[in-house]
Amino acid sequence: MERVWSFMRRSWFALAALAVAGVLLLTAAWGERGLSRVLQLRTELAQTEDRNFRLVQQISALRRDIEMARTDDATLEHLARRYLGMARPGEVIYRVPPAKSATASGEHPSRQANGLKSDGAPSADEDEAVVAPAPGED
Repeated sequence: MERVWSFMRRSWFALAALAVAGVLLLTAAWGERGLSRVLQLRTELAQTEDRNFRLVQQISALRRDIEMARTDDATLEHLARRYLGMARPGEVIYRVPPAKSATASGEHPSRQANGLKSDGAPSADEDEAVVAPAPGED
């Protein structure tokens, strides 16, 4: 035991430096600005860049859709028929209700019959509408 005390008295500076180095190493690894935080931030950055890339793609697709609606008459007609329920003069629109019952989905039957969701937006089944010429017009 005396040897240990003798060693400690002679090399107290080395032991203090070793202790400080240990504390600094722990702080560098797990501190507020430590290695674990840097790795976490890199992961978040990669996820954010991926999300940003997907959003840029979505924006460009929406811009193409807007340009098509402005310039292409067929696209504009399709959108008017689908979302506004518009038809040409003399056409009759037949709406086919969805196969599931109105009570099973919890929606009001009249909303299902006219192809609207409970929030008033067009339902996915609205494409089931059939447009036919009016009787007597061929």
